[in-house]
Amino acid sequence: MTVTLTKPVKEGQRAQLEAEARRHAMVAKEAAERGDVDAAARSILALLDCERRQASQGPQVMQVIKPRSASRGLVS
Repeated sequence: MTVTLTKPVKEGQRAQLEAEARRHAMVAKEAAERGDVDAAARSILALLDCERRQASQGPQVMQVIKPRSASRGLVS
């Protein structure tokens, strides 16, 4: 059985997350060029969080597996 769960998506939320991810990428690049590894790492983590949140927008599909009864397929 397959179940589709839908989250309400606010208009423009995906675009906003994409723009925020691009901003974090630029900040990370500039920090890396300056040699500020800590700031670059923080920006990269923020970028990955934006990408994760963007990927979770929209329908989510979950596969549900029904357990078999104890008498099916077992040999005594």
